[in-house]
Amino acid sequence: MGKKVNMERVKAYPVYFIKNSSGGYTVFNNAIGMVSEGKDLEEAISMSKDAIELLAYDFLLDGEDFPLPEDSYGTDEKYDFVNYIVCDLNRYFRLDSKNKVKKNCTIPESLARAGESKGLNFSKVLTYALEKELIKE
Repeated sequence: MGKKVNMERVKAYPVYFIKNSSGGYTVFNNAIGMVSEGKDLEEAISMSKDAIELLAYDFLLDGEDFPLPEDSYGTDEKYDFVNYIVCDLNRYFRLDSKNKVKKNCTIPESLARAGESKGLNFSKVLTYALEKELIKE
């Protein structure tokens, strides 16, 4: 069975397709600054999904909120058709979590003792708290 995905961070973004003369597609969403392409429709969809998820990761690293789908709909540009791309906005954040860094922090002594008495893994608790704080809706 695969990893559980936080459904709160799975979003469907509108993207606009322009068919190229070579049969490929250019895909864009101006509101979030995404442009991608593919040699066929399947690759164009895959590449646009990857581009949106990577943009969300960049926003998170910069401490910015990524636009929600309803804030990214509509364009004045000409296009052949529009479709929605389902994206996991935390995908790159999870992929990057393999590299670990050591941090020193100070907490109240009473919390340290209570955590130790329960056998808590302080690194795991801090990681969980940071993810909740940084990746909240």
